[in-house]
Amino acid sequence: MSIQYRAIITHQQDDRFFVQFPAMNEAFTEGETLSEALLNAQEVLNLSLDGRLEDGLEIPPPDMEKLGEPEYLITPDASIQSALLIHFYRGNQSLTELAAVLGIPAQDIENPKNNITIFGLEQIARAMGKHLVIDFA
Repeated sequence: MSIQYRAIITHQQDDRFFVQFPAMNEAFTEGETLSEALLNAQEVLNLSLDGRLEDGLEIPPPDMEKLGEPEYLITPDASIQSALLIHFYRGNQSLTELAAVLGIPAQDIENPKNNITIFGLEQIARAMGKHLVIDFA
């Protein structure tokens, strides 16, 4: 599963670029250039997803379709991606059940600040009946 979210970037009259994420009303930013707007978009996406995970709020599913301007697919940091993969794939298995199998605290499983190792991700994937695939995009 690829973890990317659709951002709409519009060039404003003041020559700045405004970014908004339709799936997350709280996630918006801007930049003086398109490059800066894209960089800021990733930062605000990370903050929004991290906050939603921390607060137990709904996480919208990632966007899978290819887009063209003014829509872009923005990828969150790897630590956010790993937390979201666990969140989406664990299904009906509770964090408490998964933590008991792994022998780690439940709050550590979907917390992107914990920097889960590759070994830890492999263990989590196995406990969910999955296997870990790593890819560069």
